Amino acid sequence: MTTQPPQDMFAGVKVLDLSRGVAGPLTSMMLAEFGADVIFVEHPRSKDESRVWPPFKGGLSAYYATNNRSKRTIAVDMKRPEGLEVILDLARGADVVMQNFTPGAADRLGVGYEAIRAINPRVIYHSVSGYGQTGPDRGKRGYDPVLQAGSGFMSITGEKGRTPVKSMAPVADVSTGIYGFAAIQGALYYRERTGEGQHIDLAMFDIMVSMLSVIGSRYLLTGKVPERHGTENPQRVPSAAFKCADGVYLQAVPGQRQWPDFCRLLGHPEWIEDERFATPYARVAHEEVLYPLVHEAMLAKPAAQWRQEFDDHAIVCGPINDLKAVFEHPQTIARGMIQSYEAPGVGEMPALNLPWKMSKTPPSIRRPPPRFGEHTVEILKEIGRTDEAISALIQAGVVADMVPHAQVGPAQ
Repeated sequence: MTTQPPQDMFAGVKVLDLSRGVAGPLTSMMLAEFGADVIFVEHPRSKDESRVWPPFKGGLSAYYATNNRSKRTIAVDMKRPEGLEVILDLARGADVVMQNFTPGAADRLGVGYEAIRAINPRVIYHSVSGYGQTGPDRGKRGYDPVLQAGSGFMSITGEKGRTPVKSMAPVADVSTGIYGFAAIQGALYYRERTGEGQHIDLAMFDIMVSMLSVIGSRYLLTGKVPERHGTENPQRVPSAAFKCADGVYLQAVPGQRQWPDFCRLLGHPEWIEDERFATPYARVAHEEVLYPLVHEAMLAKPAAQWRQEFDDHAIVCGPINDLKAVFEHPQTIARGMIQSYEAPGVGEMPALNLPWKMSKTPPSIRRPPPRFGEHTVEILKEIGRTDEAISALIQAGVVADMVPHAQVGPAQ
């Protein structure tokens, strides 16, 4: 029996990405690392804003690199008639066109859904915006912290009785990138069966509301606005980060089957028969009594000892790792979550790998993040522009040729 070599899931798929920032570029980067040919469009003078966000290595922004590796790039001023003509020529041959302009802006630029569909009826047109193409807030710009706040996500994050807290991880941007990747996959599958393209209207606000998940469903069922609970889970008691004898915090989540062993290990077998704590519902009802008792008991031993004892009794627990611990963790290394690549003029760059482990179509880093305008000439030739025409476009400032990373961001 022979093993087939890995295949590219999106081999032959062409993506024209007009988006900027994080959410859109993250989606197209995922498509690229599964084999799609992604052309990332920048403006000849303003460039993508994430290119100048620190930290830098050799002028290459880690922020830009995280979301734009494995792509090709072209610098075009689509507000100029010659530039718009280039974009439309690229769109004619694209399977997917992506943009994250404020609703209405793409139409004014001549690259809205109807304009692209008129020249490419099978196109999958992916619009990302803060609040979507419809509704009273459609014209507002959306940024990750504002979406965390306005969606209710921030209202349930933080310690009980204290101010709301923003997640340091850009959850609105990243979740929108992942949802976009899923939506485009579904649209490609639908087109494969029917031959029809479609418009995907993806709103970061909608996604953050959907991320409320069971907490949102709980409110819809009860009408009760949830409080902040820090590390505690109000539906599963006890479930929290507990301080141990050595000052290390351990997140522990004993289930009902493990509750008797948990009580014995903490030195309180009497809790097993205590009617206030005997069932999950009872423990939730009496959490104000139970939590102080568990916190006090956990101070008796260091975290490593608790972890071993809990593991021996199938009680789910784990430390609160900082990023140093995460990236040095054997599980992180074993799962290949840290990769690296060589970037011209920069050297070796570390990178977070995509999480999907697929036996037939694994993703991989195809090329380093493109230098500004790196593939402008190459791409223009692919759509039939002659050397003379390309030189004229460059001279007129309609397109830009390659600029090294060190000339875009601070060289460090």
